[in-house]
Amino acid sequence: MALSLSETKEILQLLRVRPKRKWGQNFLIDPQIVHRSIEWAHLSPNEMVVEIGPGCGTLTNQLVSAQARVFAVEKEAAFASYLSQQFPIDCLQGDALKYPLGRFQPSVPYKVVANLPYAITSVWLDTILEQSRLPEIMVLLIQKEAANRWLAAAGTKHFSALSISLQAAYTLQQKCNVSKRCFYPQPKVDSMLICLQKRTDGWIFPKNFKQWMRNVFLHRRQQFARVCKKIPSQFAEPFLTFLASQGIPQTVRAEAIPLERWVQFAKTIAPKV
Repeated sequence: MALSLSETKEILQLLRVRPKRKWGQNFLIDPQIVHRSIEWAHLSPNEMVVEIGPGCGTLTNQLVSAQARVFAVEKEAAFASYLSQQFPIDCLQGDALKYPLGRFQPSVPYKVVANLPYAITSVWLDTILEQSRLPEIMVLLIQKEAANRWLAAAGTKHFSALSISLQAAYTLQQKCNVSKRCFYPQPKVDSMLICLQKRTDGWIFPKNFKQWMRNVFLHRRQQFARVCKKIPSQFAEPFLTFLASQGIPQTVRAEAIPLERWVQFAKTIAPKV
């Protein structure tokens, strides 16, 4: 079961920790969301699981109960020490942006199950998408606004370079809204629980191409041909030529170019970058 509000407060008092908003320390106190996270992860005994920011251990407890082999990374020193004493896990005390998988080495299949701190959500995901081996499944509790950006479709205002990178590698299996009342202390915004499954035909963009996409989307509302002139790149002219071959005019905006076209073009230039 998830830690109740009173149990969470007791642990915080015991460890003399005051939740830090700048670190996104909002602790899940809803047992249904914890149960759903474990259910969606489809865990088998001894399966490798990475947890980010386990905090008081409400999700950690259920991962251990499912007989998973847990690798956690926790920035708060008091939590990291407490978790290492309470559970048979490998818990690294450190920054998840520097150690996105803790001490886990992705040489074998693994999954990620986590209540991600709001402050690091998108940067952490971008780092994960550059790993030598991607998680098979990611069950993530994140800010609802971030989830909407990640899952945005082409032609919408939230479609971005990160949307493209994520959706080229993963498909959304399930999602559900999570009220801010499910946390202590309550954040200002609601969250969303999402389950992402690695695609069998998944694609990882080269780093230099990803950076070019990011730069392009800084000018998302401008015509693509004009943006390409502003941002010198080895990709600009070839991509314009590619779009023309697909019957897509140069006046198109980056946000209106379908995901499949970004992937298709990247595959044609991959051996050259």
